[in-house]
Amino acid sequence: MPNWTDSAPIADVACPLCSGEGVRRRIVNTVWEAPDSAVYQCSGCEIVFIYPIVSLEEEKAFYETEFAHYMMERGAPGETKPEEHFEKNQPEGKRRWSNLRSYLQPDMRVLEIGSSTGFLLAEIEPDVSSVTGIEPGHLYREYANQRKIKTYAGLSEVCGQCFDLILAYYVVEHLRNPVEFLSQLHDLLNPGGHLAMEVPNVNDALVRFYQLDSFDRFYWQKAHYFNYSHRTLTMVLTRAGFSIIRMIPEQRYDISNHIFWLVKGQPGGKGKFTHIFDDILNQEYARCLKTHWLCDTIFAIATRSSHPRL
Repeated sequence: MPNWTDSAPIADVACPLCSGEGVRRRIVNTVWEAPDSAVYQCSGCEIVFIYPIVSLEEEKAFYETEFAHYMMERGAPGETKPEEHFEKNQPEGKRRWSNLRSYLQPDMRVLEIGSSTGFLLAEIEPDVSSVTGIEPGHLYREYANQRKIKTYAGLSEVCGQCFDLILAYYVVEHLRNPVEFLSQLHDLLNPGGHLAMEVPNVNDALVRFYQLDSFDRFYWQKAHYFNYSHRTLTMVLTRAGFSIIRMIPEQRYDISNHIFWLVKGQPGGKGKFTHIFDDILNQEYARCLKTHWLCDTIFAIATRSSHPRL
């Protein structure tokens, strides 16, 4: 299990985010599908990160051809058939839309990074002026375009355009240089525009509170270079130039899922014990976790200032 307080200093691992003088501590030795990597935390900026990470060439191949299969192995709805992925993600699209709806306006131009098959953009398209996706995986990208959701392979293809809302769900943890990339997104926004994003919470109850070894082996993965708390995510967004940042705790998984992890040590327990644990208990359990920032994800809204950057 991760030792968050008493780890030996690792002198030869520099923090890839702040490169400061803080002591780096090894907190976890096992990373999913990366036997040569470990998890560290910087005592300066407090960011939790994986080291070493894959090369640029390996990263490109991973997202273009391997990512869907990788997600399938982790039990996620990552089928290689795009139409199945689109259909199975309808409930998730509606969950995300519910968090976004107060920000949506009829004249908005929306861009989503990592738009997959376009299931979220299809959900919000009726509420805005236009939607555009960025998706490196060619199967998912082609499928989205077939559904008339304009989707490009890379961010360079929308350079020169500006947007009112940019979406980035489960993207920022994959970035090898998050401040640089988020700065690019900042500059693609119109003044007063918003970046809406969601990331896994490094203080997830199964990691931080229950300290479950089996969940550790599942949670820490080679594709997640950085692992954020609400504090470190705020720090990264501030460095990228955003002026107003709102952090919102989210809990997607129910008490059944957590009990299943504690008993069986594996995923797949969501909704399994609903005949015993009702919605009232689930809501109260989620409230407690969110109050203490032990929730499973962090939803953030960051705003580009109406004034130019100095």
